[in-house]
Amino acid sequence: MPSDAEPADSTQPASFETALADLGEIVSRLESGSLGLTESIAAYERGVSLLRRLHEELASAEAKVSTLVRIDDEGRPILAPTAPPTAGEAGKAQRPAGRKPRSRTLPGMDDPGGEG
Repeated sequence: MPSDAEPADSTQPASFETALADLGEIVSRLESGSLGLTESIAAYERGVSLLRRLHEELASAEAKVSTLVRIDDEGRPILAPTAPPTAGEAGKAQRPAGRKPRSRTLPGMDDPGGEG
């Protein structure tokens, strides 16, 4: 039985903030050039795993954000919760006008043609 101090999945950090800090650490180590090839590949794979998780958590949080419906007669905002997206609609959550959707691809991993 896992202890309360460690998450059930010990390969993933417990919080969004911890995962983001871990990703920053990985990027710094990769940019420093101090890792060997095998270590660099392992660090890159771990970073991609963290990045995917962070993207999923952000999409989920974005779906929970309320949208402004209108302002009442006394100037108070009337909010309506956005519907949570289905599995296939995670990237299609409603966004405020003028805001571009976040990319669902990961540079270097999902780009079939490389840069472009």
